[in-house]
Amino acid sequence: MNTSSREPYRPVLATDADVTTMWRTIISPLGWHDARVYVLLVDGDRRPTSVIVEIDEIPDRFTEEDAHALMQVYAHLLGDHAGEHADGGSVAVLVCRPGPPHLTDDDRECCRHLYAAGRAADVPLELLHLGTDTAIVPVPMDEVLPRTA
Repeated sequence: MNTSSREPYRPVLATDADVTTMWRTIISPLGWHDARVYVLLVDGDRRPTSVIVEIDEIPDRFTEEDAHALMQVYAHLLGDHAGEHADGGSVAVLVCRPGPPHLTDDDRECCRHLYAAGRAADVPLELLHLGTDTAIVPVPMDEVLPRTA
């Protein structure tokens, strides 16, 4: 008897590619009418938890203040979860918006603010991801840092 369908989806997230695969596995179908963020807590054992939160009604264009406000939510979730599990953990974030899967300037700004807010709030972040109408794509920090001449 195959009971694998009853097993929770808890792969080890050893690499950034594993985080990408996780988002592509758990978020379906793609396509959104408005911007939203999904937050998933990752245990200290590098496995996703059952704690996933969808935050809608977010602005189409993130400011530093928006990112810091979201990071306070993440810090609270992580703090509550770490209180139950002494092994710490991290936060995986999927920023979703309607449209094509290429990174826009607004996407870069949003992710840049989230990475900075994570550092400021001491919230360990997994590689950020962008979800669009047709794809979930990784957004590495070096893709969003300002270009220097």
